[in-house]
Amino acid sequence: MKLRYLASHGVLFLALYHRIQLLLSNNNLGYVRVLTYHNIPENKQTIFKDQIHYLASNYNFLTPLQFQEFLQGKYRISGTNLLLTFDDGFKSNRTIAEEILGPIGIKGIFFVPTEFIGIQDIYKQSEFIVQQMYDGDSDNPEISSDMKPLTLEDIKYLKDQEHAIGSHTKSHNRLSKLDSKDDLYSEIIESGDILEKKLSIPIDFFAYPFGDINSINKHAIDLIKRRYKFCFSGIRGSNYYPVHKYAVLRDSISVDDPLSYVRFIVDGGLDILYRKKVRRLFELTE
Repeated sequence: MKLRYLASHGVLFLALYHRIQLLLSNNNLGYVRVLTYHNIPENKQTIFKDQIHYLASNYNFLTPLQFQEFLQGKYRISGTNLLLTFDDGFKSNRTIAEEILGPIGIKGIFFVPTEFIGIQDIYKQSEFIVQQMYDGDSDNPEISSDMKPLTLEDIKYLKDQEHAIGSHTKSHNRLSKLDSKDDLYSEIIESGDILEKKLSIPIDFFAYPFGDINSINKHAIDLIKRRYKFCFSGIRGSNYYPVHKYAVLRDSISVDDPLSYVRFIVDGGLDILYRKKVRRLFELTE
């Protein structure tokens, strides 16, 4: 059996464990779990809707503005709070924002690679997805035929609906593999400047591609600090105040995950596996 099915049986035990921990520590401070989705295939959007409604009925969703104010110590929270984010700038993000998130008032952050959203040719779109997002693995089962980029008009729509927009570099390169200072500058600094110019809003959020600890380094983090207020990783964990603003922890969620496994993730069931990576990430941002 897959880990997701085995781990899901520990949900009730884990929830009880967290409550006991809070009582023993006398810590009443709340925390935020930041969730990450990518493309939501058309044939799985009903499943996604069920996940979001399940989460909304069990946890409190923050808006991007509330989360930013939480990071800055201006917004107090209690219990488990969630923030929704989407990476890679897929067309399906506009659909689910309009048809699923809108009706229940959930706002998220959409991280987009600027070169992807400008591609109109379908063959070049496919090439970008395979080469830049899946490291050339054209047989990856996550790749679906309906994968297309958001357009600039889609992004403006998201902005107008009070979702936040963040940079996900220009071409979704693994930043730790870039040796050229000019390339790093282009991916990190210029991507934010492009979005800011096109949307006429500040671009303060950045998420580095792939999100794992081996996809980021000190040089990239230092450059990110020059341009953005916050940087999001793909490393699991809870975000307590004071938060490492350039090491925001995020939980990747698959639309195929059973609801019990999603809850297991949100309740920190996998955190123990990421403790060393979290420490390494925090060290990079110091």
